[in-house]
This record gives sequence, C-alpha cells and structure tokens, in this order.
Amino acid sequence: MGIGAPLHDRTESTPLEEDETDSTVPPALLFAMKDRRHFHLLPEHRGAKRIRACLGSGDDTVYAIDDGHTHCMIGRRVGSSPDRCIYCLVARIPLEEYLRFANRELVLDEIFSAAHDVSLCGVFEDEQEVSNVLPVQHFAHVEDVPREYLPPNPFINFSEDLSTDR
Repeated sequence: MGIGAPLHDRTESTPLEEDETDSTVPPALLFAMKDRRHFHLLPEHRGAKRIRACLGSGDDTVYAIDDGHTHCMIGRRVGSSPDRCIYCLVARIPLEEYLRFANRELVLDEIFSAAHDVSLCGVFEDEQEVSNVLPVQHFAHVEDVPREYLPPNPFINFSEDLSTDR
C-alpha cells in the first residue's frame, strides 16, 4: 500500500490570498496570520465580522485580522534574511482586547502583552511561484519573546536565516 503520485504540482500560491482585494495587511504577514489563526476552515467562522486593520505607524505598526467571533490575530513584520525570508511575529488576542487597542484606550506598544499562541514565522513570498509559511519559534509566554521583536523596535536585517524550533 502506498500513496500515488500527486495529481498535480502546485505552480501558484496557496488559497491564503483568496478574498483579499485590499492591501491593508502586507502579504507575507497576512499569510502568516492566516496560517496561524484557529478558525480559517471551520464552519462557525462564517458570519464573523471581517477585520483587516492597521494600527499605529512606523515601527509601532501592528496589523490585525479576524479569527472567529471572539478573537483576532495580530502581527508585525520583525525582519528579513538574505534569502528574502520575511519574519513575522503573530499572536491571538481576545476581540475585546483588540477593540481597546483599536480605540486607543490602551497603548499600542503593549498589544502583545494581551496575546497568547505567540509565534515567529518565516514567510517566503513568491509572486511567480509558491509562497510558503514556516514556523520558526513558538513562545510559551509573551515574556519569552525577544524584546527586539516587539513594537516599537525597528525592522531587523538579519545577517543569516533564523533556525527553527526542533
């Protein structure tokens, strides 16, 4: 018993880019957030309010997308490596917390302190062929995230690829 040959090799990117008509969230970050969110394929996600938001500006910028009826995904671009991999910090927060940050009731620099399921992802974005999201590191606690990955720190030009969790 074995597995037969694939029906076809993918020559285009994944469905993560479907239904994205605006450019609020940078593509690499959008791919990482969609890949890590919990409700991307579950039927109960239908009817949830769609969120595509940019909070802050410059090095403070954090983006958000919906993740079901009670949560959303947040993320920021952390840096890049020489092989054009974009590193993104993504996490999940309760919708109520997101709204407090979006309404400027809380300081944006602290948005990740309300987060859980925090991960650093590498994204190889290729407009001509297949894009790919890979988990680099999962953080058990927000306190474990290197400070330079959090707002308001600047975009990092890593001199080499970051190693992944084993």
